[in-house]
Amino acid sequence: MILASEPQGNGIRGAYSKAASFTTLLTPVTSAIDIKDDYDKKNGTPTAGKPKVFFRYFYINTATGEKSADMFASAKLG
Repeated sequence: MILASEPQGNGIRGAYSKAASFTTLLTPVTSAIDIKDDYDKKNGTPTAGKPKVFFRYFYINTATGEKSADMFASAKLG
């Protein structure tokens, strides 16, 4: 499960609590998964004025329902 914040300004730090789901559950694979279109449709495209996005993600074992610990990441429009 991947959750992401709406685009945030440069002064915002650690806005992981603003992260919300924007795509369906994904199956882990060894290659890259393109989530940008889903993100842009839900939250809008990051801009120079709001270049930061904060992500929170975790794994769910579909057989047992067990959830992993939350993991955090951020990205900045370059």
